[in-house]
Amino acid sequence: MSRNGGLPARRAVVRWAWRLFRREWRQQIMVLTLLTVAVTAAVVGVSAGYHLTPPGTARFGDASQRFTLYADDDRSPDPQIAQAREWFGTIDVIGHRYLPAPASADTVELRAQDPHGPYSEPMLKLLTGRYPTAAGEAALTDEIAADLRVRVGDVLTLDGRTWTVVGLVENPGDLRAEFILVAPAQPEPSEVITVLTAADPARFAEYRAQHGQPVYELRPTHAWVEAAAGVFSVFAVSMLLICLIATAGFAAIAHRRLRQLGLLAAVGATLRHLRLVLLAHGAAVGAAASAVGTVAGVLMWFAVTPRFETAAGHRIDRLDLPWWQIVAVVLLTLLTATAAAWWPARTAARVPITLALSSRPPRPKRARRSAVAAVVLLVLGVGSLRLAQRNNAAGDNELEIADLALVVAGTLAIGFALLFVAPLAVRVLAAVGARLPVAARLALRDLARHQARSSAALAAISVALAIPTGIVLAANVVEQTTAESNLSDRQLLIWIDVPGLRVPDRTPDQLTAIEAQVRRYTATLTNPTVIPLAVAIDPIEIPQADADGGGTGRLPVDVGPQTDPGSGSRQAPLVATPEILRYYGVDPASIGEATDVLTTQPDSDLLLPAESGETARSFPRAATQRLPTPQFESLPKTLLTPAALHRNNWQPVRTGWLVENPRPLTATQLAGARELALDAGLVIEDRDKSAGLLALRAIATTAGAVLALAILAMTVGLIRAEAAADLRTLTATGATGRIRRRLTSTTAGGLALLGGILGIGAAYTVIVAGSSRDQLNELARVPLVELLVIAVGVPSVAAALGWLFAGREPRSLVRARLE
Repeated sequence: MSRNGGLPARRAVVRWAWRLFRREWRQQIMVLTLLTVAVTAAVVGVSAGYHLTPPGTARFGDASQRFTLYADDDRSPDPQIAQAREWFGTIDVIGHRYLPAPASADTVELRAQDPHGPYSEPMLKLLTGRYPTAAGEAALTDEIAADLRVRVGDVLTLDGRTWTVVGLVENPGDLRAEFILVAPAQPEPSEVITVLTAADPARFAEYRAQHGQPVYELRPTHAWVEAAAGVFSVFAVSMLLICLIATAGFAAIAHRRLRQLGLLAAVGATLRHLRLVLLAHGAAVGAAASAVGTVAGVLMWFAVTPRFETAAGHRIDRLDLPWWQIVAVVLLTLLTATAAAWWPARTAARVPITLALSSRPPRPKRARRSAVAAVVLLVLGVGSLRLAQRNNAAGDNELEIADLALVVAGTLAIGFALLFVAPLAVRVLAAVGARLPVAARLALRDLARHQARSSAALAAISVALAIPTGIVLAANVVEQTTAESNLSDRQLLIWIDVPGLRVPDRTPDQLTAIEAQVRRYTATLTNPTVIPLAVAIDPIEIPQADADGGGTGRLPVDVGPQTDPGSGSRQAPLVATPEILRYYGVDPASIGEATDVLTTQPDSDLLLPAESGETARSFPRAATQRLPTPQFESLPKTLLTPAALHRNNWQPVRTGWLVENPRPLTATQLAGARELALDAGLVIEDRDKSAGLLALRAIATTAGAVLALAILAMTVGLIRAEAAADLRTLTATGATGRIRRRLTSTTAGGLALLGGILGIGAAYTVIVAGSSRDQLNELARVPLVELLVIAVGVPSVAAALGWLFAGREPRSLVRARLE
């Protein structure tokens, strides 16, 4: 046996730690719950990340390569298809044609595909009915069927063509794909042809070398690796937060067991044995949390899979789980729990036996070494982030796995730097509070006395507030105010005729009937602003037929930076009516008489159309004047002045309305707008659903504030619970409930204030270190509201909640807790 007892002594210490864990697990419920929730969330998160990327079957089916052929007027793609079939042997051909959608500016894909093709069969799934087998039959995806208001058995009419709807289908690998499926053999040729192959890569490369370079794609082999690595990186950063919170919990447990550890040291236990007590305890907590959290996470994943399918956009097999990532989560949880117990174990093991037997906390050490360690970690973190940003810029903005590892390592280093900055911050806070009232001064000095657990709690709160701050800053960097979305969530554009297309000749009665339908819809809103929109036409122009034979009409007057009348790239501006000028805040009296066009880019060369019969001469240049840049992309950016209409004898013709509601439009109101468009033959444009940076900022700020308050509640509860003896002494000497409230309120508010300052500083450090030079310019726009909520709102709420829930008198003023 060795001098220190060897393996039998270590085994005895571990058994003792395990017995203490089983006996006192209720007192450690916070750390257990926290780690269990983290493991549950991690299992669900890595499973979601594993299935976040669309499967290869979404675009390739069972094929390995796909290339695209385009039909034009000069040649048919049939010879190229025959050539590919001769070269590869087996191919799968999918035709695409795009038809105008009713009541929308979008198009509808008409897909000619064999449901039982050699490679494309996984790209189709029949929901109800049957697949189309003959010309004149079609199967629809569910969203198109709902938008066009047709069901199985109905007749679908679109762009002058009719089909009998025989079924509903979907692409199980891409639920967002909306199309009309028809049989492969169709009388009209396809505009775009997709060819699927499963050839040897060398054979496919040889085909491209001999027969030209078609637009091609190769099936991704490990597309989920980056998504999985990203999710696991987020989990690793989150486990830093969990580790810091658990460190605060284990620090409280170490203080509670200080007398027991002193007795153990008095009978001959070494520093290594004393550390092993808490390390074994941390490993036991991690093992219990991992077991419960893994089972709960798998069950929760089974429950949320149907909803996640909608968000991910493809069907998911519930049993297809990333088991190796789940094992990594379990191992990381064990490591986190053990690491969280290491620092309190190291501190408690160094307490002299006499102090340990008296249960007095160790004297706080100077924070000089902690400051040096924080500076070193900060330099390493900033260096890693700058190196990742430099590699990213040199690699055409493609984030590689190595760069991702640098980002994670740099972020973790800056996060761990908070743990070493926290002791210095706590001591500074105690020094600043020397002139505060007695209760507040006692609370801040108590934080400095119990520096180990206070520092861990402060670091946890700082990381909890740094995460939402980083999200807010990142969203603020990438946000482009003028192009954040096409429209506000309170706006609608209702078009009779989309500007740029021919304007049919309509009678006043027809326009009045259309406007009456629009007014009936806007009457269902709450005091909306309705702005009529108009384009200008030349009444001398002879109406001509549309290119697709859909009727006759006149082209609207357009302006553009070019002189070729046949280029078709000129834009049709709207007329500067008094209503739209008032909306833009433009005074009509400020528009010069010689001004032809109001535009957001007055220095560009805009040309007016030539007069009738003078197509040979150059277009005259338009006199321009600045128009305020609208906040949203689809709002008009070019307006023809009334003076220009008068000089050229042009006439305004109603083309639509801009509707702005005082409140965001609800789903019911948007559905009513689509019903109006279908009934009246109009086109509706609403807010692009993909825009959401402002919502992201609000959600991140709210979630971060709630998370920080929850962590404050746990850590402050631990700190005040461990100060129960002091509280009994204060109460016995006459301290009132108001004093006890001030103690808790100051503790919560002080930690939250320091956490907000350190969290914002850490978030700015990470964002600045990982941003390019252009992105650094965007950081000048400070998200003041969100930062005030984090730096001022959270401490105020924490102090108020601490005041509200504290003040209860201890149950006994003389009875101490038995160890």
